[in-house]
Amino acid sequence: MEVRKIFKAGNSCVVSLPANLLKSLGIREGSHVSIEVNRENRELILKPVVVKKNDMSMEFVRLIDKLLVDYDYTIRRLTE
Repeated sequence: MEVRKIFKAGNSCVVSLPANLLKSLGIREGSHVSIEVNRENRELILKPVVVKKNDMSMEFVRLIDKLLVDYDYTIRRLTE
């Protein structure tokens, strides 16, 4: 097990991931991951997102990602 520190970057908090771990999983800077939350066990689970040719394009995934970041405050207010 490796312990990593959460730090602030802009309006977000981030965790750095070791390069050898990313390489072993076929993930690199710019790759997309899904985040699952297991509240019962207090776990965050990251999984690589694999986009197949017949699935949505990476450009669409990037657009949705940008919209979620840009409108994070609004989206959170709607869930209150």
